[in-house]
Amino acid sequence: MTIADRNIFGFNDQLLISRLHDCRHMTLQGGQRILDEGDEINLIPFVLNGNIKVVRHDESGKEILLYTINGGESCALSISSGLNGKPSKAIAISENNTEVMLIPVAILRELFINHQEMRTFVMDLYHKRFDEMITVVDAIAFKSVDYRLILLLKNKQKEGGSIISTTHQQLANELGTAREVVSRLLKQLEKQGFIKNYRGKIELLAVM
Repeated sequence: MTIADRNIFGFNDQLLISRLHDCRHMTLQGGQRILDEGDEINLIPFVLNGNIKVVRHDESGKEILLYTINGGESCALSISSGLNGKPSKAIAISENNTEVMLIPVAILRELFINHQEMRTFVMDLYHKRFDEMITVVDAIAFKSVDYRLILLLKNKQKEGGSIISTTHQQLANELGTAREVVSRLLKQLEKQGFIKNYRGKIELLAVM
C-alpha cells in the first residue's frame, strides 16, 4: 500500500496500514459489473480512484441509482452484508476505469474490531450513505423527474467535471424512467443554455 493510498482513506494507524499492505489491488474497466444481487460477498472494494455506482433493479429491469462510490470511499451495503454474512442487496458497476483495493471480509472484520480508525471510517461511511439514500427516497417520492435529472447531472459533475460521459438511456435507467422522457428534458435544458448534448456525452455549461 503506497503513501498515496493510505492518505486517500485518512488512515494514520501504522498497524492498520501494515494489515492493508498486502491486500490485492485491481483495475476495473468502465462498465464492468463487479457485484450482483444475491452474490456472496468475500471481498470489499475500497476505491483508490475512479467511480463505482451502486444500483437496484425492479422486476421490469428499471434501474435506480442508490449512490456512487468515489476515491477514498467504500460500499456501505457491501460492508454491512459482508460482515453479517448476508448476500448482496445491490449491483455494483464501475463507471470508468477504476482502481480498487480488495479487502477480504475476515480482515475487515478484524480491523473493525481492533482499530478505531477503521470503525470511524465505516461509521462515517454508513452515515453518508444513509443521507444519500434518504435523498433518493425523497426525490422519488416527492420530486419530479426533471428535478431528479438535474440532481443526477450535478452529482456526476462533482465526480468527473463538466463533461459527463453517458447516454440518455443510461440516465433513464438511473432515474427509473423512459429514455424518451430524459431526451425531452435534456432538450429543454439545452434550449435554456444549461447543457450541450453530444453523442455519448453531455457538457454542463451553466449552474442549474
